[in-house]
Amino acid sequence: MKIAWLYGNHSISFNKPYTWMCLGVRGSGKSALLEHLAEQYLAEGHTVLDLFGARSAEGLAWLRSKYATEKNILVLTAENCAATVPHADVKSASKLELADFERYNIIVNSCVFYPNVDAEFEAVNSIIDLLWRRRRWTRLVYVLVREAANLLYARMKIAETQALAKSFMAYWLRESRHSGCSLGLDSQRFMAVDIDIRSLIDFLFLKALGAGGLSRDLWFVYRYIQPGWLQYAKPNQFAVVTRRGDVGVGVFPLPSWHAREGEDIAFKLGVHVAFEEAPEKPLDKGRFKTVGDAEHSVIVASYVEEPYGMVKLAKRMGRSPATINNVIDEHNSNVEKLGYCPACRRVKGAYAEKPARKNRLNIQQGVRVAEGAAAEG
Repeated sequence: MKIAWLYGNHSISFNKPYTWMCLGVRGSGKSALLEHLAEQYLAEGHTVLDLFGARSAEGLAWLRSKYATEKNILVLTAENCAATVPHADVKSASKLELADFERYNIIVNSCVFYPNVDAEFEAVNSIIDLLWRRRRWTRLVYVLVREAANLLYARMKIAETQALAKSFMAYWLRESRHSGCSLGLDSQRFMAVDIDIRSLIDFLFLKALGAGGLSRDLWFVYRYIQPGWLQYAKPNQFAVVTRRGDVGVGVFPLPSWHAREGEDIAFKLGVHVAFEEAPEKPLDKGRFKTVGDAEHSVIVASYVEEPYGMVKLAKRMGRSPATINNVIDEHNSNVEKLGYCPACRRVKGAYAEKPARKNRLNIQQGVRVAEGAAAEG
């Protein structure tokens, strides 16, 4: 990357947790520039987290770069995703650990490995929350987010209101440097990003802006750069504005491995993905909580294997005897009609294809336990 400063001067270090943002129309080279910045952080020994990308799965392009054989790469998936990925380890996003940011050089989170957008947003939130707990490190983490507004949409999935989601994102961006995180964001429209977030940007890169031009608060840039140049800048060209108001123009080498428009990169790389039916989690209904698949499987196994009746089992599980009875009846009915229990199968339960029947040995043992308790009484 080479920069000619037209106003002011600013040295750039890739050992500092800066916040970078690229603004430009589609196809202007925003993602390519963010990837080039990521390469600079890698060269300094830091970690790259490709957190959010377009539906084209462009983040997978790392797997055909030179780093695929030179660096340790981890690919994150949904819990119910079975994936085969060349040149990379695979791990559920829910099991990601802070140590992984020290263990791996590149971590890729791509939509290909999620059954729907809600599952992807849930994973993004869990990763952000994990980074929030980062207190010590030996490496910076450069977090690459294609289309910054998506980060806000992801947070809105768990925030009570849009205002709370915006407040958290602004706070996280402001405090991210204290977690050793440098952020690389892109957007087609500057105003699509909340002003509280825009004010935290250390370096704003301006790519080809098309007919839209600059927002009013950036019109001062036209004193140094002709509007026509900003309108038609080539993919390897950019203008840059720093937080303190320095203005410059520059060029950078386009990554040869960058994903091309219309390319089925997952297919080209030999990535294979299959989704199992996701386990159902318990739902809090206020006055009661439904039985999730994991608890269903435990109830069935305990009923079959332990020498207790439904009343004692209900007490141990913190459920009513009626709930235990309903679970057993539902399980046996499904096994009889379908040949398997869907809930047990989703969590790979031992009795997925077996009815919940107490065997004679357990019945006799249960009787002895009851008789012993009565005798002591």
